Amino acid sequence: MNKGKKSTIAGAILILCSGMPAWAVPAGKVLAIAGSATLERAGQQIPLQNGALVESGDTLTVGDKSMLQVRFTDESVVALRANSQFKIENYRFEGQAGSDQSLMGLLKGGMRTITGLIGKANQSNYAVRTATSTIGIRGTHFSVVSCNNDCARPDGTMESNGTFGGVTDGRITVSNSAGSQEFSQQDSFHVPSASSPPIRLLAPPAILNDRMAAARGRSTAAAGSSGEDAASSGSSTSSGARVSTSPQLVQQSSPSVNLIAPLTTVASSDLPATVINTKSSSLITVLDFEGFYSPTGTDQTKISFKNFSPADIRAEAREVSNSFFTNAQTLAAAFAPVRTVGSSAAAGAYWMYEAPNAGSVNSVGSHHIWGDSPTIALPASGIAQYNYVGGTAPTDNYGRVGTFTGSNLMVNYGTGKIQNVTAMTMSFGTNAQQATATTYSVAASNTWSIGGGNSNLANVSCTGCTGTTAASINGKFVGENMQGYAAAIKVTNTQLNTSKPNAAGTVAAFARQ
Repeated sequence: MNKGKKSTIAGAILILCSGMPAWAVPAGKVLAIAGSATLERAGQQIPLQNGALVESGDTLTVGDKSMLQVRFTDESVVALRANSQFKIENYRFEGQAGSDQSLMGLLKGGMRTITGLIGKANQSNYAVRTATSTIGIRGTHFSVVSCNNDCARPDGTMESNGTFGGVTDGRITVSNSAGSQEFSQQDSFHVPSASSPPIRLLAPPAILNDRMAAARGRSTAAAGSSGEDAASSGSSTSSGARVSTSPQLVQQSSPSVNLIAPLTTVASSDLPATVINTKSSSLITVLDFEGFYSPTGTDQTKISFKNFSPADIRAEAREVSNSFFTNAQTLAAAFAPVRTVGSSAAAGAYWMYEAPNAGSVNSVGSHHIWGDSPTIALPASGIAQYNYVGGTAPTDNYGRVGTFTGSNLMVNYGTGKIQNVTAMTMSFGTNAQQATATTYSVAASNTWSIGGGNSNLANVSCTGCTGTTAASINGKFVGENMQGYAAAIKVTNTQLNTSKPNAAGTVAAFARQ
């Protein structure tokens, strides 16, 4: 198509779709809108609707509880969250790499973008400016939020000011007068001010995740854009998921952050028909609590940990010996026909309980928790919080099923230590074997090693017990990016209610905030 014909068509589009003069050249059009948004042009405020055209020089403002998506003529997509203001500072696209340009400004709020032909043909002609930095691209997909006393975390506290960002795919360069830093896939960053250099973050800040806007964007785009919602984010829950009613699988929310994934039975129907996993030889981290007491009362309960290959698991677990799986999720699907499996998407962890066989000396049963082994190295410094998101209900050698109250964990990568923020408790009621209710409590501020191995916990008490009470823990990070922490926890008492000794335990999952 020649240039003259392109201009004629562009003019016709403007006349038919927006009533603007034929000489106006569109930069893009509104792809999806939920709530309210306006366009400022030549001092006038114009309400935006689906299909409205935008031009270079326009400023777009998104209202409260609203979202807006714009597709530009170079096929890039920008999604703006609620209370955002975005200016198309200088946009030109004619298919000429040397002269095409995309210069945008995030004045307020947050955005997610997939860059188009301009960024791919000439990366130096593409940039997004914020109050503290300029972002250039070496890739295609990233998010940015600009905070100025207006960014609230999920727990209601205010986020620090400055620019926050995360890279979904490719690479970006973040620059200002204090320095320049390149960030790649899955990296997160913060630029506190225009005079502060970009800072690499250990984990994505909660402010980058705009679940409500993402959900609204999906529903709006699905109704009117035929799958063009390319820049929306968030996760959805499969309608085929089945809620478990097993008493052995429990889930407890952390009051400070909403990271809880529904407790489901993972069925094969919930997975793609064809499983594509380029990490087919990767390891799966498994932790177990299991065991029994010998007739003499000797403690035989144990906590164990191992990194298994899929072949190792097939050899050891009869239920999945003939199943195909390549990672933690597909292993959960393989167990689904014979076991009820709990899970946390946030932690990348899966867990299940295996009751003892009839007549078995193992009166405790076996608790299993697993996740993909991390593919990144432990950071050398920094602190992260991991929140309790669920696990199995504890059991003991009296045949009782109890409840577990978890704690959020503080992980200090510099010292190599983990600490529970609040107390952790296991509580058991009475049954035919034991007439005394029992509650074990592990005090707050216990510390143990990041490196794993069984660690004894201090300040352990038991209500309803006599004798000596003790507890131990063994945990490992799970998930490709260490987004989860899986742990097996054991408590013991040398003499419970002047009767025989007792041992109890559970497995628990924690998700990084």
